[in-house]
Amino acid sequence: MKTVIAYSLRNEIVSEANRHDFWARKYQRVKNHRFTAKTFSRIAFENAGWHWDGKTNLTVSMTRVIKKRGKTMDDDNLASGLKATRDGISDALGTADNNPYIKWVCNQRRGDLSVLKSYVDVVITEEDNG
Repeated sequence: MKTVIAYSLRNEIVSEANRHDFWARKYQRVKNHRFTAKTFSRIAFENAGWHWDGKTNLTVSMTRVIKKRGKTMDDDNLASGLKATRDGISDALGTADNNPYIKWVCNQRRGDLSVLKSYVDVVITEEDNG
């Protein structure tokens, strides 16, 4: 297993399951998260000179980083909050997010943030197809 690429996205992840926003506001937030994840993932892949062959097993770890006193999410809310980010990364990889070669991992941790409420660290690792 080797780490291929690591980068951060400045998406503020909220619990979509517990939000009661007007549909247009939610649509715009999801659209922005997906676009940001797709764009920054493509830039990160290009800068690293990396291209996925579509047949190598990948693990994509998305870690929501929050303020030291910020609220953590339970696992189902974390997964729903990271859904648009997951879709954007899979768009950048050129595949669907249910591709059997990709394992998606959602985590969260506390960090020392001064300006942002949260952001997402993304780490992609290649696995041996043994």
